[in-house]
Amino acid sequence: MLLNFEKWHGCLNDFIVLWISDIDGDVVLDSIKRQATAICNRRSGIGADGILVIQTKQTKDLTPYGLTIINSDGSIAKNCGNGLRCAALSVRKRHEEHGNPKELPEMVGFIVEGESLICRFAAGRQAQPLVIVEMGQPQLNDEVEWNNDALNAVKKIAGDLKTPSIISDIGTCEIGNPHIVINSDQASRELMLKIGPALQKGYAWDGVNVHLARPISLTSKDHARASQELGQEVSEGFQVFVWERGAGETMACGTGACAVAALALDTGLLERENWIVVDMPGGRLYVKQPAKGDPVLLAGPGQCTFSGRISI
Repeated sequence: MLLNFEKWHGCLNDFIVLWISDIDGDVVLDSIKRQATAICNRRSGIGADGILVIQTKQTKDLTPYGLTIINSDGSIAKNCGNGLRCAALSVRKRHEEHGNPKELPEMVGFIVEGESLICRFAAGRQAQPLVIVEMGQPQLNDEVEWNNDALNAVKKIAGDLKTPSIISDIGTCEIGNPHIVINSDQASRELMLKIGPALQKGYAWDGVNVHLARPISLTSKDHARASQELGQEVSEGFQVFVWERGAGETMACGTGACAVAALALDTGLLERENWIVVDMPGGRLYVKQPAKGDPVLLAGPGQCTFSGRISI
């Protein structure tokens, strides 16, 4: 069976986007899951961090109802901020090409693993708008069942790596996916490449997303950029390095950006009225949680790089 695909990335976290309808049946989705590793292979396949399967009722429907997020190893993700933005922009692209380009949707909703997630297009002054995603309510630290296990695991790895200073500020977060956030002035790609893989097996979780974060100072250029891209103010910033379960090192992680910001806000030391800048190797994301208990909002870009056909 031949399927049309689009290749998208959100801050260089890249995805293969496929549209299927209920007419295709579960057999098509099951086939995509089985072939995910081969399809995402960067040498022999299309190459991607994951696959986004957008689901419609009828083949020619412009607006979908569901989204299945498949990691590059074939496992299923409960949430993915970068993937959601790419999926929403793919819907917008479909409306531009096959609908009325003067009446584009202001928002798109998906059912992802039983949860309804809403994507809105930002009012920033640019042709390809940022997408703002409601990511749900996070569980933080003591609210996370495996929190103590994570603290002990990071302490052990820090001892093994002879980097004890990284254990002073560790947080855990569940926001669709499980996250461990380590705040450290030593945060770097090199350190993340050691800690991320070490936390994947042999613990109380089936893989975990790992993030090393350090604060950054925002300049007048950062504020001007936020005004242009987002149309709103920013107040704090972090540089973050990423290891994702089921994918390994990635250039960005949307739920990870949410975890970093939500944990920082939970300390009470940051104001909630403005957005937080999260810079990852692949680009810039914005996060906001207006009040404790509110859904976390994630804003960022997406870009379609090419399209083609694939046999499954």
